[in-house]
Amino acid sequence: MIPAGAEGWPVWGHDGAVAEMRRAIARERIAHAYLIAGPDGIGKGALATAFAQAVCCLNPGGQDGTIPCRECLACRKIGRGVHPDVERFGLARQAALAEKSGGKNTSLTIETIRELCSSVALRPMEARRRFVVVDDAARMQGVAQEALLKTLEEPPEAVVILLLAEDAEAMLPTIRSRCRLVALRPVPRPTIVALLEAAAAVGRVPGRGLEEVAALANGRPGWAVTAAADASLVAAREAAVERGLAWIGGGGYERLVAAVRLGDGFGKRRSEVFADLEAVLGLWRDALLLRAELPEHAVHRAHLERLDALTRGLELPAVARAVRAVQTCLADLEANVRPRLAMEAMVLDWPGGGR
Repeated sequence: MIPAGAEGWPVWGHDGAVAEMRRAIARERIAHAYLIAGPDGIGKGALATAFAQAVCCLNPGGQDGTIPCRECLACRKIGRGVHPDVERFGLARQAALAEKSGGKNTSLTIETIRELCSSVALRPMEARRRFVVVDDAARMQGVAQEALLKTLEEPPEAVVILLLAEDAEAMLPTIRSRCRLVALRPVPRPTIVALLEAAAAVGRVPGRGLEEVAALANGRPGWAVTAAADASLVAAREAAVERGLAWIGGGGYERLVAAVRLGDGFGKRRSEVFADLEAVLGLWRDALLLRAELPEHAVHRAHLERLDALTRGLELPAVARAVRAVQTCLADLEANVRPRLAMEAMVLDWPGGGR
């Protein structure tokens, strides 16, 4: 069990969001729909779960009764994902059906959203409210978002819909306007270290390599906890960093070849491509810190000597341009720009080559 953070919920680094939700519970002004947005691993799922626990808890704590005990039957059911009044929809749930039908399971379909809308119509069985959590909300097909919109326009009184999305802008404006937006930002590294140390103290994660994991997390506490308990995630991230170093150090032709390969494979290896882009973005940011003589703030400290050799001689504006190019590529991919074109445009804007 993850230890409680500053606001009493097991959510670290998002005190403002937790405080807002606690006030809504205390004042009985819970919105009918929330759009919780932020990068993968930032803590969207943890916040949604804690919110449901705080509302359904049988023995809430705090002066305003908005801190879940996490020990009562309701809290434990929600934590295990078996509470009848807290239902989750997303790509994971859709996967089994997609496998049987031969579907690709890359987006939430109209069939899944119709099932969700039927679930929303049900009344709570044990708690005073019913929660419907939608993972991967930004991956809803257009017709699926339109189907959900009808439910958001006329929601049942006792139901709270929680949409979890990496990018709020990927949702239809009409959906965003009917939800209370909760934007989660990257968490400072010291906060993630403190979280990992607290988790290690209760045996949730091993107590070694916590600083390294916190650095690799890029402000994502959820990813940090998972990676601290699963060494394979750290190894995969290190492999992506190695590929990023080779990409940055390649000549113009080699860079383009790598870009084409990733772009052509984007449909089948979406998560791997994003992992490689996040790694190379982190490396260019570290190169920017090196050029600015601020190496103590770098993420990939074990690779600074090699990165310095690859980017030596580049001016600060040129490295900043490379950072912007990767950020633009990531935004283009989220906006469904053709992957190969986005990748090629990115590497053509990188300085140097063949260093």
